[in-house]
Amino acid sequence: MTDALINLTRGVPPMEVLPVEDMIKASEAAFNNDGPNLLQYTHAPGYPPLIKLLAERYEVAPERIFTGNSSLEVMDFITRILLKPGLRAFAESPSYDRANTLLLRSGAEVVGIPMEADGVNLAAFEAELKKGAPKLVYIIADFQNPMGTTTSEAKRRQIAKWAKEYDFYIAEDAPYRMLRYKGKDVPTFLSMAPERVFHMGSLSKLLAPGLRLGFVIAPEDQVKKLITWATDTYIGPVGPSQGMVYEYFRMGLFDANVEKLKKIYAPRLEALEKAVKKYIPGATFPTPEGGFFISLILPEGNTMDNLLKRAPEVNLKITDGRGFYLNPADGDRFLRIPFCTLSPEQIDEAMKRLSTILVNK
Repeated sequence: MTDALINLTRGVPPMEVLPVEDMIKASEAAFNNDGPNLLQYTHAPGYPPLIKLLAERYEVAPERIFTGNSSLEVMDFITRILLKPGLRAFAESPSYDRANTLLLRSGAEVVGIPMEADGVNLAAFEAELKKGAPKLVYIIADFQNPMGTTTSEAKRRQIAKWAKEYDFYIAEDAPYRMLRYKGKDVPTFLSMAPERVFHMGSLSKLLAPGLRLGFVIAPEDQVKKLITWATDTYIGPVGPSQGMVYEYFRMGLFDANVEKLKKIYAPRLEALEKAVKKYIPGATFPTPEGGFFISLILPEGNTMDNLLKRAPEVNLKITDGRGFYLNPADGDRFLRIPFCTLSPEQIDEAMKRLSTILVNK
């Protein structure tokens, strides 16, 4: 392991947790039970049995469910129907780099709201509201990518209140919400302001990324707009994936798989916290209670240019932290570290190597 490259860039499930055998069973069931329909066009909003199943799980009307080929695609469609030049959008700062890209691509003015250990800074949020209300606010409230933080209930309630007062929508991205390893769940934005929230879920982190299946729970009038956009774009999502996932749920495999993932990932989060404190005591970081990531604010004197240059010297591959900020300079000492893919031993070795290329570690 000493000489092997350790990749600290992508937050993806490790290959060994992908439920291949169970997905084979689900695939066989899907094609045996409804093969012709799954191989025909699947029209938006998605495969009807899956729509019905998701509606029952989330206790909402089926008319409020829309599915797509990944939650990122769903987010793209949301920006298409809501945003345009001349409007404003808010995002956490830092935030998921691809979501930032989609928001900027819309042509809207995108404002980054600084993050704290329990969510966005409300004073900064309110100051921007007074300059001009956004049309959309993008938030990863549970185990945020990249920081790993969870937005407190008090901050969620205040933002939900503002959404009603200032007439904006909240895109609540929740791909990690079920991967809680300690602590208690915090109520969703969806539960606080259902008429103002697009609550997005994903199967990439909970089942398999290759399925490319995401969904959103949204107000019925907005789902109709998403359906129109999707129909005019590609008719509908991939049917076989939706049929396989439906059968996987129906066979009672999904919740058991999530519990298995939690037992695998929780020790990895613990190992990363321990290793950072051991090898890089000068770094600061919020302590996550779940998800895939810890992010470090490195000690003064470190720069991303220097880290990217030196990481190959110790067989590390790292992500440029500046990519998570709308103002890249804000991320010059910001390093996101995914722990999900690595063993505790690899995590310890990675932090040991990282410490050798840091200034004032």
